[in-house]
Amino acid sequence: MKISPMDIQRQTFAAGWRGYDKEEVRTYLGLVAEELAALQRERDLLHQQSQNLQAVVDEAREREAILKNTLLTAQRASEEIKENARRSADSTIKEAELQADRLLELAQARAHEVERGILDLRGHRTTLRTDIRAFITRLTHLLDLQEEAELEDNLRFLKRREEAR
Repeated sequence: MKISPMDIQRQTFAAGWRGYDKEEVRTYLGLVAEELAALQRERDLLHQQSQNLQAVVDEAREREAILKNTLLTAQRASEEIKENARRSADSTIKEAELQADRLLELAQARAHEVERGILDLRGHRTTLRTDIRAFITRLTHLLDLQEEAELEDNLRFLKRREEAR
């Protein structure tokens, strides 16, 4: 049986020989005491449940905070890794571009050297042709001179032979 505060306020006791009936008052007070004890136990139980739930909520909040911090740390680490990778890639690209420029310069210098070599060889070829032509001309001239000398020699030989006859 549940007793409300209004029930307690409205409760009346029958008058006995010297006031209220002691037994009736004691019975009612026993009921009120039992009801209050039950309410107190219920309140204590609810208080304990509330503390347990608060501990669970606190733990969940703590885990949430840890997860948020972990996520933020992971995001920062991810951003840092990406930034380091970008810097490394930029550095590698710049290094490759510099090396490519150096190789291009070397190739162009080598091409110029080859061109100069070709021009030098062409000049040598022209000089060699001129020298060969001059040599051939001299040889031809020498052959002509030799032929003339042979003809003169043959003519002298024939003259001496005619004279000797």
